[in-house]
Amino acid sequence: MSGKPRLTYLNGRGRMEPIRWLLAAAGVEFEEVYLETKEQYDKLIKDGFLLFQQVPLVEIDGMKMVQTRAIMSYIAGKYNLYGKDLKERALIDMYVEGISDLMQMILVFPFSPPDAKEKNLESIKERATNRYFPVFEKVLKQHGQDFLVGNKFSWADVQLIEAILAVEEKVPDVLSGFPQLQFEESYLEKKEDLTKLQKDGSLLFQQVPMVEIDGMKLVQTRAIANYIATKYNLYGKDVKERALYCNSSTFACAKMHSPDKNPSQIDMYVEGMFDLNELLLKYRYLPADQKEQHFANMMDKATNRYFPVFEKVLKDHGKDFLVGNQLSRADVQLLEIILMAEEYNPDILAKFPLLQSFKARISNIPTIKKFLQPGSQRKPLIREEEIIILILSGNKNSQVMAGKPKLHYTKGRGKMESIRWLLAAAGVEFEEEFIETKEDLEKLRNDGVLLFQQVPMVEMDGMRMVQTRAILSYIAAKYNLYGKDLKERAWIDMYVEGTTDLMGMIMYLPFQPADTKEKNLALIIERATTRYFPVYEKALKDHGQDYLVGNKLSWADVHLLEAILMVEECKPDVLSAFPLLQAFKGRISNIPTIKKFLQPGSQRKPPTDEKFVAVVRKIFNI
Repeated sequence: MSGKPRLTYLNGRGRMEPIRWLLAAAGVEFEEVYLETKEQYDKLIKDGFLLFQQVPLVEIDGMKMVQTRAIMSYIAGKYNLYGKDLKERALIDMYVEGISDLMQMILVFPFSPPDAKEKNLESIKERATNRYFPVFEKVLKQHGQDFLVGNKFSWADVQLIEAILAVEEKVPDVLSGFPQLQFEESYLEKKEDLTKLQKDGSLLFQQVPMVEIDGMKLVQTRAIANYIATKYNLYGKDVKERALYCNSSTFACAKMHSPDKNPSQIDMYVEGMFDLNELLLKYRYLPADQKEQHFANMMDKATNRYFPVFEKVLKDHGKDFLVGNQLSRADVQLLEIILMAEEYNPDILAKFPLLQSFKARISNIPTIKKFLQPGSQRKPLIREEEIIILILSGNKNSQVMAGKPKLHYTKGRGKMESIRWLLAAAGVEFEEEFIETKEDLEKLRNDGVLLFQQVPMVEMDGMRMVQTRAILSYIAAKYNLYGKDLKERAWIDMYVEGTTDLMGMIMYLPFQPADTKEKNLALIIERATTRYFPVYEKALKDHGQDYLVGNKLSWADVHLLEAILMVEECKPDVLSAFPLLQAFKGRISNIPTIKKFLQPGSQRKPPTDEKFVAVVRKIFNI
């Protein structure tokens, strides 16, 4: 089908609600078909609309998509709500997965027995206030930006506001200890807000930030700042002063005027100031062997090219301020640059007495003095690239070493096994550090290296990554196991989510009471043979290729082989009715990297036994 996406689900929130939120946030109108009877649901299954016999179902771009996480990943990618690069996407994935854990608790809460509701509500509040919200409060405080990732509205922001409102419905004052989250909440108070702003013309270019002031709805950061500067007499007294201010201090204005249109000496100076700002910002992100040379270059330009110009301006006109002898944004901008440079070289103004006086004078203006005090909203010199590393490392004084990925988990399969499989399939060697005692886990938590206090954790590419799905997604994309385009990725996501459901049932089987194991084992075999394996058998038959998606090895193939082998451990002849999956198993198992991983002595872990169950219960207190 084409046109509006069509959502098929119950007439309630459930697993469809985050999808509604994300489409609404993207400004996408959608239609809904409600399931009100069992017959409607059975018809969808019979007609082959439900890949794994499950809803939600979303018909979009000619596809019938299932698996909530796969649907949302596709929507986020399609509507540019998924970050600008692989690392931003990894961060969004981790945030989304963390929020999803909290949302799952809220989702199942109404189905709790009455005598368990009070306890479960307290658990929701405790997890929200002690595990999840502190992470996002810290993120917003550290980078000082309006959005969680990349200073741009993303899926993570939508998911977080949905979670905040869901928790507030049960604990209205839950944000009382999180001022940054309260501030964020003002941007979206209900799912229709963003769509309404876009529809009613409040957002000129369909973008935020938007500031309502003096009867206007202003957008575009520079335009807002210029208006405020003018309104509060910080923009010069006339057009000439404004031009001088604009050309002598504002980076945004420097970008606005091209050298071809305004080939003045002042413009060239502005470009130089922009260069200095970039030098200051980039310094800390350089490799160690480049820093000494970069530092020398940075100090040379500041002291020999840029600061002499401002020193001369102050000397020539003999006034207290740069333009028109009154405070303007030019003065504020210059003070910011001076303080940034002094963070690297405290005596950088030693040869500039007028700039020293200027710094003291501007710093003592009451409003600026207040902003420079500890505890203000002034932020440290930091950028998103560093924030990603800081958040994932948990400790700004620690560095994640480059080289082989390092996996932190118990010495068993669990949620880490799929990560081991995917790295092995990609031919990536990795190291493991096993959590063998409760104290080992507590140390990781106390050191701040676990974003949501959970494992698995993987140290990779300068990051400390958590949330299994986020880690797998990053590895798949990094090693070209995630399809060639958005639609192939959507199929891979759906297949992976299906096998994940099946493997989750097997993973938890050893932890279930003895008197339920036989019944649950039978359910696993029933689901594998009637819900999941038929889907993959049909996919291989329909396209007649060797792999599930795009006739190329992908994450979906690796995940399916892992699932097949896990089910065969429960029932060796489980593939007897699936000849194409038998051939698939033989084919994928003989890919050299995977064949190596399947050999005795590899880092693949054995099935979970009772001894290991006891260790896990002790470590995780379950």
